[in-house]
Amino acid sequence: MKMFIKLFFSAEGPNPLEILRKIQGLGFQPVFGQYDLVREVKDIDEYIHVVEELHNSLRGTKVFYNLYSTKE
Repeated sequence: MKMFIKLFFSAEGPNPLEILRKIQGLGFQPVFGQYDLVREVKDIDEYIHVVEELHNSLRGTKVFYNLYSTKE
């Protein structure tokens, strides 16, 4: 399963490159197109774990995000 993230940055938050590095540390890779980053997850348990890690790592940054997943 693939998990995609679309990010919405605030000028009041940290530098976007700092946020991207933080998310890449969770196993996401930058992609071109409709979404900003992608990561493979093997099952729903891993998906839930990654969502929790992502949410916790973005807490307080004023970054909004949108998740999308596919079975591909």
